[in-house]
Amino acid sequence: MATQTLKLNVKSGEKDGKNFWDRCGVLFVNTDDSGNITSINVKYSMFPNVEMVAFPRRDDDPVTE
Repeated sequence: MATQTLKLNVKSGEKDGKNFWDRCGVLFVNTDDSGNITSINVKYSMFPNVEMVAFPRRDDDPVTE
């Protein structure tokens, strides 16, 4: 089982044609040995104690704390 970690960024501003970004969270994509997505968890800085999921975490998924 593998976990992919993706950074979530939000555009915080623009100056002289350059964009500025702030990290606002992390997306964890858990897959099985065949590469199928088993669950997706989101840790978002605006909601630090709220668990957000696209697919509920399974017992055999790694803990993403």
